[in-house]
Amino acid sequence: MSTKQSAFFKGLARTPMPSPFKAGDGHTVLASHVFLEDVLTTDVLELIPLPPGCRVTGLDFVTENIGAININIGFMSGVSGDAVSVRTCGAEFVAAGAANVAASTALLSLINAGIASGEIRSIGLVPAANITLGSTKKIHTRLQFAA
Repeated sequence: MSTKQSAFFKGLARTPMPSPFKAGDGHTVLASHVFLEDVLTTDVLELIPLPPGCRVTGLDFVTENIGAININIGFMSGVSGDAVSVRTCGAEFVAAGAANVAASTALLSLINAGIASGEIRSIGLVPAANITLGSTKKIHTRLQFAA
C-alpha cells in the first residue's frame, strides 16, 4: 500500500495539532482534505494525528463529491508521518461506511479503540473504490480526543 498524506502530515495544516496538558483535557480538531491526487484502493490516506497518550472520544466525517463508495477509517500501522514504509489501516472507527453520507463513530467502537501509546498515532482512510483527483472532492473530519 502506498501512503498518501493530508495537510497535517505535509506541514500545511492551518492549525497546529493541540496536545492536552493534563488528564481529562479534551480537544476538538476539524481537518479537511482535498483530493488533489488519486487515492486508490491499494493506498492509505494518512488523515489526522492523535497525540500520545490520548483516547479518541468522537470521530465523524462528511465528504463532498466522492460518490457512493465505502471507506474504512482507523489507526494506521507504523510511524506517524512516514510516507515511505508500507503501512496498513484498520477500521476501528468506520468499517465500510458510506462516503457520501455523513457518519459518526459508535461509542462502543471508541471504547474498544483504546488509548494511544507514548507515540503519535495516525488515523487513516482506505477507500473501497478508487477516488480520483478533483479540487471539489473533499473529506472533512472532526476528531475529538482527551488525555
